[in-house]
Amino acid sequence: MSGLWQHVQIRAKDESGATMISLLFYLFCLGGLLSLLLFSEQAAYVEMNVQQTADLVTKGARAAGLWEYTDTDGETQRRLYATSQEAERAGAKVIRGAREEAAILWRMNKSALEKNADEISVVHQKGERAYLYQQGIYHLQVEVERRLPVFWGELNAKIDRVSQSGVYEKRPR
Repeated sequence: MSGLWQHVQIRAKDESGATMISLLFYLFCLGGLLSLLLFSEQAAYVEMNVQQTADLVTKGARAAGLWEYTDTDGETQRRLYATSQEAERAGAKVIRGAREEAAILWRMNKSALEKNADEISVVHQKGERAYLYQQGIYHLQVEVERRLPVFWGELNAKIDRVSQSGVYEKRPR
C-alpha cells in the first residue's frame, strides 16, 4: 500500500504545475469575458441615456412650438415655429419657439450626459433647415464619445443617436 501511496504523491507533484497553468488560463479567459460583458452593458447604458435625452428634447420642442389652425378651406393645419418672434409675426399663439424650448430642455438635461461622456456634439434641425419647421418636424442628433474601461485598458465608444418628433395625421381606425 505504501508503494501505491508514494506513486500517487509523486504523480500529484508532477501535475500540480500543469493544473496551476490551466487554472490561470481559465481565470484569464473568464476575466476577459466578464470585461467584455461589462463594456457592452456600459455602452448600452450610455446609449439609452443619450436616446432618452434626445427624445425628451425633441418632443418638448415640438410641443412648445406647435401651432394648429384652421385654414380657409376648413382643414386643420399644423406649423412649427422656431422662435417666439417668428410666431408673433405670423400671429400664431405658441408657448415658446421650438428652438428656444429645445435650448432650455438641452441645458436642463445635458448634465446627465456630461457625467457619462468625454465629448458631446449636438446638431439641431440638421443645421437649422427651415423646411423641417414648415413640415412640423423637430430633428435632433446627439453624438457622445466616452472611454470605457475593459480588462486590458480602455476602449473608445462613439454613440450617435437621432430623435425626430413630428406632427403626423391621425388615421381613423
